[in-house]
Amino acid sequence: MNNKYFVLKANGQILEPDKYLEADKCSENFRIFIEREAFNRRQDSQVKSDYASYAKKLGFDWEPNSDSGFMRFDYKAQLIMRLVKEYARQLVNEIGFPIYEVRGANFFDMSYPVVQAYAGLYGDRLFQLNAGNKKLVMSYDASYPQFNLASKYQLRDKHLPFAHFSLSDCYRLEQSGECMLFVRQRRFFMPDLHPYFRDIDEAFKWFPKIEKKLLESVKDANRKYEIVVEVSSEENWVKYKEKIKGIAKNLGQDILVAILRDGQDRYWIINVDYKIIDQLGQSREICCIQIDVGNASRLNIQYEDKSNKKYFPVIIHSAVPGGIERYLYMLFDNFKKNFPLWLYPSQIRLIPVSKKHASFCKRLVEKSKNLPVRIEIDDRDEHINRRIKQAHEDLVPFVIVVGDKEVSSKENLKGFNAALSKVIKKSKNKPFIPLSYPKLISMQVK
Repeated sequence: MNNKYFVLKANGQILEPDKYLEADKCSENFRIFIEREAFNRRQDSQVKSDYASYAKKLGFDWEPNSDSGFMRFDYKAQLIMRLVKEYARQLVNEIGFPIYEVRGANFFDMSYPVVQAYAGLYGDRLFQLNAGNKKLVMSYDASYPQFNLASKYQLRDKHLPFAHFSLSDCYRLEQSGECMLFVRQRRFFMPDLHPYFRDIDEAFKWFPKIEKKLLESVKDANRKYEIVVEVSSEENWVKYKEKIKGIAKNLGQDILVAILRDGQDRYWIINVDYKIIDQLGQSREICCIQIDVGNASRLNIQYEDKSNKKYFPVIIHSAVPGGIERYLYMLFDNFKKNFPLWLYPSQIRLIPVSKKHASFCKRLVEKSKNLPVRIEIDDRDEHINRRIKQAHEDLVPFVIVVGDKEVSSKENLKGFNAALSKVIKKSKNKPFIPLSYPKLISMQVK
């Protein structure tokens, strides 16, 4: 594919990628990003990524009794997944348009022309199977189930903009050799957001409000996105150049633009990918925003104005804060720097020096039960150094030893109180789910 690439600076200036790299001092990550995206030059990092080892310590792994590409989540991992899903709900409900959370089926019958037409967009990545005399296809994402619902609504001008939102498990037939924990699986969870707009101008008007939530979530992860705007054709670049320039201006950063020249008739006009450069030196897409002008007519989604004239709405595709597993990959990549306090299953672990101090630890936990903090007690009859080591191996951020000194005076609980304050401060305005499994380590299954 002979795509045309250039760098669009925040001030609106346009430069060829090689000229930009020669003339401008840019971040190392953006330089790597341009080299990879525009020139397909690989410069793999010499750093070995240890993200998978941290993920496995928190209960994320491949399902051993399944086919390639299917993950399992132990109880700590499932808690983290629930928290990120709630974070997704929180973010989309803060954008500003009405949110209708829905859920569709995972299987669709290929005998329906509308299913066949939509499935045709995704080719050999679709899961297909025969059930009796029917040929079924598994849901590639939540788009079709949401669009199928929208096509049945009696939509009026006054209803727009509004958005469908789903937290759905989706299926893609990735090649087994391509599967990578979090990054590429055959089943994954997508917080699919599809707002419907009256026209393209309204879609571009709301674009930065959706993007704001993506940027907020990457800031929470202590990361920064490198961004490429794919434009579906030269014609659309000419037509929407000023609006695309507005994306770079709103971001306040230089971005890459790719004009696709393969002659394909795409349903979207622009597709904006938000990517990180990971420890391996790879460019990884975490989320995107896509402006869709084709699927409303394909699936007969219409709205009427006051004079009863019918129109096809413009649709934005996005996942906020990104695919659930991909967002987690961004957090596990350079774990010690990027994993946020609000997501640790156990945020504080108390280690009583002896059994007589365990009851005091239990009272501390009881007093803190209404606070948004998850606290465990390692009450096992093990040497204290071994329990401290175990807490660090379990990736607990705050480990507090409780002995005679701590029991004797509140003044000596400064370490515990400081940890409480820090967790509460760093977790402010984030979802909280209390532990459902035992707080005593001796009672937890391993």
